[in-house]
Amino acid sequence: MKSLSSVKDRMVTAVRTDPNYNRWGSWVGPVSRRLPSATAEYIAEKLPIAQWLPHYNPQWLLRDFIAGITVGVMLIPQGLAYAKIATVPIENGLYASWFPPLLYFFMGTSRELSAGPTSILGLLTAEAIESLSKEGYKPADISSAMAFMVGVYALAIGLLKLGFLLDFVSAPVLTGWISAVAIVIGLGQVGSLVGLSLPSGVAPIIHDFFAHIRKIKPLTLAIGLTGLALLIILEQIGKRWGKKNKYIKFLATSRAVILLIIYTLISYFCNRNRGKDLLWDVTKVDTHGLPTPRPHDTELLQKVFARAFAPLIAMSVEHLGVGKAFGLRGNYNIDKSQELVYLGVNNMVNSLFGAQTTGGAMSRTAVNSDCNVHSPVNFLFTGGFIILTLYELAPALYWIPKATLSAIIIMAVAHLVARPSQFYRFWKMSFIDFVGSMLGLWVTLFTSTEIGLATAVGFSIVYTLLRLAFPRWIGLSHIETENTHVSVPTTSAASTNLDVPAEAYLVQYTDDILFPNAERVKTSIIQSIKVHFDPASDARVDVDKNRRTWNPATKKQILKIRKRKGITAIDGNDTPLRRVVLDFGRVSFIDTTGVFSLIELKMELRRYIGKDLEFRFVGMVDPVRERFDRSGWEFGSPGQQRAESADVVYSSIEMALWHEGSDDKLELVEEKTLDV
Repeated sequence: MKSLSSVKDRMVTAVRTDPNYNRWGSWVGPVSRRLPSATAEYIAEKLPIAQWLPHYNPQWLLRDFIAGITVGVMLIPQGLAYAKIATVPIENGLYASWFPPLLYFFMGTSRELSAGPTSILGLLTAEAIESLSKEGYKPADISSAMAFMVGVYALAIGLLKLGFLLDFVSAPVLTGWISAVAIVIGLGQVGSLVGLSLPSGVAPIIHDFFAHIRKIKPLTLAIGLTGLALLIILEQIGKRWGKKNKYIKFLATSRAVILLIIYTLISYFCNRNRGKDLLWDVTKVDTHGLPTPRPHDTELLQKVFARAFAPLIAMSVEHLGVGKAFGLRGNYNIDKSQELVYLGVNNMVNSLFGAQTTGGAMSRTAVNSDCNVHSPVNFLFTGGFIILTLYELAPALYWIPKATLSAIIIMAVAHLVARPSQFYRFWKMSFIDFVGSMLGLWVTLFTSTEIGLATAVGFSIVYTLLRLAFPRWIGLSHIETENTHVSVPTTSAASTNLDVPAEAYLVQYTDDILFPNAERVKTSIIQSIKVHFDPASDARVDVDKNRRTWNPATKKQILKIRKRKGITAIDGNDTPLRRVVLDFGRVSFIDTTGVFSLIELKMELRRYIGKDLEFRFVGMVDPVRERFDRSGWEFGSPGQQRAESADVVYSSIEMALWHEGSDDKLELVEEKTLDV
């Protein structure tokens, strides 16, 4: 019996002292206590309208109406044009445009983000159609099946909060890939622009264009080139005088609609009595209201299963990137997981009506923002206008020249091509990131979008794994140090005895800053600072009060975190946050995406706290400092005169935390912001 008792005691002791068991036990308790409230919060997050609608101000209705109709008018030519890119029936572009804004009214977390067909998703759809149509499937069925699978993936990622997986596509890779996609789209429209029938693919298009250049149709060429010229002229007029005159601004932002109206009228009067012998090709849009929803072919869904990953990445990155950018301008944050849930539900339901994959678009969102939209109510008017078009206005779209749509597409994608200076910046900052961007560009141009994206992302991931497999290290013996002084880089270990002043916040990085973790770390830092500090009432960046308070969800989330953790925030009116200290003592490497994330960190925190917030760096090893220097980041030293935009590098954490250092700066009128 004693032996059994001793065995039992040893087993109990082993379990009680087992670190894995104790760690699991420390998780189970808090999680089980928070589960009911966390579940309720999770469910509430899925219907954001319940959070912002009670705070809606009826005075905003006129602005929302104007913005909604403006975007709706703009969505018609874009929907038709992007359906043309996708090689589906032109009217399917309208079928894909009515549901996204209506659903976004209920499920969206941005007041500006306009969802619908996009050029990039159109090209990815076209590549799938080119392959699968050979097996007898109709283009519309293929595009809707792909939209459904993209929706399934997005919904799963959003519900499980796995959006961080998208961070494995680095900023340089994305820049090169999107530029290549835009070039492919633009070249694909050359045939319709000049009246030639050209194959797909960059090299075949260029070859056949010059081989058949004598077969160009003069009237089609005239329609296309004059359309391009008009779009360019209106765009330049808007840039020059748009800020001074609201009517000129509206004219410039509506240039695609104006072009569509002018050339549709010309086409109608020139071709209405010619029967089938038309002077140029027209779209022949034929809609009679909304189509009847239809289920998908399960066999076709299996065939597009793998092909849906590239559209998923393109849709998610563009949608979330646009939403984040305009949220930053408006001083609010989008919920990325909720946006992915929206994209999932939207594409799954919309695909039943024959729609192609849809997501957020930069151009329409910019127009929405320029209209000073106040809330998601504008999306009701956008969706309603598209439905009205489907039932009443569609016959007028029959006569749109295809060359006009090609001109609209070319001008839309031209802005997606990165400038050479952007690639040169990658070259200066990191050769590896430059190679990743070049792979995304050139492999996509001469193979396919899926292969180009997979190659560039794969290269970045493999390089990161190689860095982990072959870490740098330093070995010294008496032989190396006998007659030569060797300087060894040191790192500052996390200290438990630091005294952080009330006006400072210390961030100690514990690992390298790379594209897979940069965004998540940045978001966590911003949230933590918002939890610990309230801004001074007069310190935040000036934002229109009506626009700032449209959705209190973010503020409520911060208050819940404070309550759960028992934190009383420091009042910025009494003790404002003056400096954020970034301890790089354990950071041996930072890539281009990491540098960009720190630029965004500075911008977002200065919008929240105030433009005078300082950022101080500690413990930067030479390779990390070199990366910042190559990016054009300005640094100074304590006690030296420096520009207002320069950050200070300190030799110790204590000095960075406590040094006042407010008298050693050059007074400049404006802060210089790095061009991301």
